[in-house]
Amino acid sequence: MDDDKILEITGNIEKALGEEAYGTIADSIGELLTGNSENMKALKERDAEIDKLKDRNEKLVSANGALLQKIPMERSRGDDEEKTEKKAPSYSLKDAFDAKGNFKH
Repeated sequence: MDDDKILEITGNIEKALGEEAYGTIADSIGELLTGNSENMKALKERDAEIDKLKDRNEKLVSANGALLQKIPMERSRGDDEEKTEKKAPSYSLKDAFDAKGNFKH
């Protein structure tokens, strides 16, 4: 709500109550107006901080993307070792004997 709208509303209250009754609540209305002004100022500052943080976040995301593009995509040695282990043949006791139960040479 802008200042002109607030002044219009307070003017309408003054007309409805009369100057004497309006004077009794004028201090309370003044406190409300002051509080409203402080809240609006705080909201503007918060919005400015949010915009600043969004801009900073965009720059960081861009920088991180550029860094990730510079890192070569290579297999780690752990992956190669696992594949070597999986390819090694496994033997069991059945492989050592033929169908008649004789030991194979």
